[in-house]
Amino acid sequence: MPPSRITEDQATDDRPPPDITDDMRASAKENPNSWLYVMDPAFEAGDNVPPWGVVGAYPVDANGEIEPNFQPNEQYLPSPQALNLPLPTNELERLMQLVHTKHEPTSVLPPAILTARLHVYSDPEEPAGAKSGDGPQLSGFRAKDGRVLVPACTAEDEVPVKWPGSRELSGKELIPLLGEHPLVLNPEGVVTAIVPVEHLIAADRGGSA
Repeated sequence: MPPSRITEDQATDDRPPPDITDDMRASAKENPNSWLYVMDPAFEAGDNVPPWGVVGAYPVDANGEIEPNFQPNEQYLPSPQALNLPLPTNELERLMQLVHTKHEPTSVLPPAILTARLHVYSDPEEPAGAKSGDGPQLSGFRAKDGRVLVPACTAEDEVPVKWPGSRELSGKELIPLLGEHPLVLNPEGVVTAIVPVEHLIAADRGGSA
């Protein structure tokens, strides 16, 4: 049977149909009068693929030839691999990608942030007296919507080249330094996330925002 039909919202989907490979043609020859299902690249042959992992299907005619009218699956959610996202270098980056692709809820991020090592803005040329007596300070920037966001990076490679330097803190150490300002992860990265400080505080207390 064909996959779930395309929905009205998907009518504007500009993703091209999957390329037809030699392996797909060989499989079609062995299974005439059927549907050739295309799986997300996160799965391998023999895997138990959930509905969201099926990209869609090509009809196969009586001669085992693949017909061109590809039928998209309305339940398909592309994986990070399908979107060619960079390989994550740590658990927080992995979860950020899964949230970005709607495979995980945003609620998985605050607990992961608490235990992650994050790189925050630092100016090595800043005079020692420029910091208040209350301890280290964080730098923020004003977003287009008027909010002041505090940037932090999940890895040294994510630190913007225009930063003069960075220092490393845990997410838990950041909480008292944020004030009321949200944290923005990898502000110039391929995948970014904005997390309200209230969500971090709730996660630190063992609850949820």
